[in-house]
Amino acid sequence: MKWAHIHELAPSVLDKMAHGGVFFTVKDRSGRINTMNIGWGGISEFWGKQVFIAPIRHNRYTFALLQDADCFTVSVPLGNGLDKALAYVGTHHGNEVDKFQEAHITPVEALSVPGAVIAQCTLHIECRIRLVTEMALDQMDADTRARCYGDGDAHTLYFGEITACYRTDEDDT
Repeated sequence: MKWAHIHELAPSVLDKMAHGGVFFTVKDRSGRINTMNIGWGGISEFWGKQVFIAPIRHNRYTFALLQDADCFTVSVPLGNGLDKALAYVGTHHGNEVDKFQEAHITPVEALSVPGAVIAQCTLHIECRIRLVTEMALDQMDADTRARCYGDGDAHTLYFGEITACYRTDEDDT
């Protein structure tokens, strides 16, 4: 394992989100766990801390788990070997299937938060939730609202303080 600084890796993370997505994983306090594919998000500085901002729609099973969680993780496959797994977790619901088994991915305990990361990924970002805020669609410009939220299904934004960022020696499969 190699500790990394998020600012050095941000371009790779943002590129992966834009081209296939990354694994967003949450484990609630009762132990229920789910992962999904996210293609939107941000890496920034707030309150003197490095943060990952994750937008999650209300109709996602992950959203339900986040209601009883205080952390999340982002696992980034830097190679191309997990494209099918990302597609699977992005098109199936965790309350209906075991995404980990079906996508052939393995959750392993995170290092700094009570959550899990995806073992087959090379880059991991662990976050403690510091702010949860709902998008105010009535305050959004009309073009974006019509293009992205015509059905009214807005995102909730989760601001997670990055508590650990590291690369593993394992190659993506």
